[in-house]
Amino acid sequence: MDLFISAASEVFAPANLLILLASTVIGIVIGAIPGLTVTMAVALAVPLTIWMETTPAMLMLLGLYGSGIYGGSISACLLNAPGTPASAATALDGYELGKQGKALKALKVALWASVYGGLFSIVLLVLIAPQLAQVALKFGPAEITCLLIFALTVVSVLSGDSIMKGLFAAALGMLLATIGADPMLMIPRFTFGVDELFDGLAYIPLLIGLFAIAEMFAQSEQSFRFGATILSIKDGERDENRIYAEDVKKCAIPVIRSGFFGAFIGMLPGLGAAVASFVGYAETKRASKEPEKFGKGAIEGVAASESANNAVTGSAMIPMLALAIPGDPPTAILLSALMIQGVTVGPLIFANNPDVVYMIYVALFMALVATAGVAAMFMKPISHVLRVPKVFLYPIILSMCVAGSYAIRFNVFDVFVMLGAGVLGYVMRIFGVPVAPLLIAFILTRPFEESLRQALIRSEGSLMVFLEHPIALFFLILAVAAVAFTVWREHKTGHRIGEQG
Repeated sequence: MDLFISAASEVFAPANLLILLASTVIGIVIGAIPGLTVTMAVALAVPLTIWMETTPAMLMLLGLYGSGIYGGSISACLLNAPGTPASAATALDGYELGKQGKALKALKVALWASVYGGLFSIVLLVLIAPQLAQVALKFGPAEITCLLIFALTVVSVLSGDSIMKGLFAAALGMLLATIGADPMLMIPRFTFGVDELFDGLAYIPLLIGLFAIAEMFAQSEQSFRFGATILSIKDGERDENRIYAEDVKKCAIPVIRSGFFGAFIGMLPGLGAAVASFVGYAETKRASKEPEKFGKGAIEGVAASESANNAVTGSAMIPMLALAIPGDPPTAILLSALMIQGVTVGPLIFANNPDVVYMIYVALFMALVATAGVAAMFMKPISHVLRVPKVFLYPIILSMCVAGSYAIRFNVFDVFVMLGAGVLGYVMRIFGVPVAPLLIAFILTRPFEESLRQALIRSEGSLMVFLEHPIALFFLILAVAAVAFTVWREHKTGHRIGEQG
């Protein structure tokens, strides 16, 4: 308790609290702007920490980290333009709720699910960081490969109304991910002599195009057909946007379940919040008694996604602090910031620098409190963005999308990737092909390919390596069960419809 009290006294210094508050506001804004990711925000802030002491430096970085992931849900719910990849799953139902006049309700659910997910991961970090880090160490290439197979399978078969369409979208995402240099041999693949393709397609422009630009195309088509309309919040706004006891009951189990998924995935290096959000969302849809409502404004979908992606924030710190192995890109940057401060991260940090560890605990919690306070204060004014006529709103969104895509690598080619992805997303909508499997498959393919090839190299090409390891076999069984369950459910639904006809 002495260490906690000492850390809290440092964090609660007026100057430090001001730094935390400012970084929280900036993090939410950056997270809400499509293309300006949490990783970018934390990376740009690291040089400022060189002249700062450890406590204010970590408060600034953790404030940006924690609030930025939530910030992505704002643009996801209001504009169908996820500010970060971690909020892509949130947009599937959050934007539909916004179109139904329940934008404020979607933002409220996203916030409180985010708070739970972040708090749950902080509790894990404080109580059992070293023990959980040892569990994460048991995941070698074979285990990670099978985990990613499970994630790909779940997202593919549970996104949309058709298994075949979901699998087609996932296959297309994997194909797009193979463009560029081979991750192990650096041999160009599908570049067709275009130098810009050597590094592959950047996933941020792809994300923006598939969601935001495709939505603009769809809305433009509606305007051309039926005349100009104004997105607005429906009458009876207060009643529509309140959270009732029924909503809490409906979201409780998905939030808790997704918090576990997010915390677990956050401990595994290289996966991150985007994977966690899609897995949490897909598992919630699989377990739901009304899976057909997902993608059409299911409030549990928003809750599950936000709980999972925010549960990554604390759990990703577990392998970073205990083993010096970052769980995701932002924590890799945080690791470098600690090294700049002269702090050696690893098993001995709990003995040599316990004051820094406890300061991180308190800073993470205060960053979560600051995010909740700032978001709750400005939530209602922000939700009124839907009242802005589309003729003014969409040019602003398009400008943000272009700027965000260009800022990733300062390459105009990424802007064309964004526009091409927008056309692709619009065509997929026309044919009823879900976009989510394409995006998550694109994100997962590179780590999947690397872990698959590493596992096969270790086993000298034998596929038995995936059956000999119990954890790997467990995830393979789960993947097969997910497919079997979905086939059974579709058969049962089709049989019921046939009887009614």
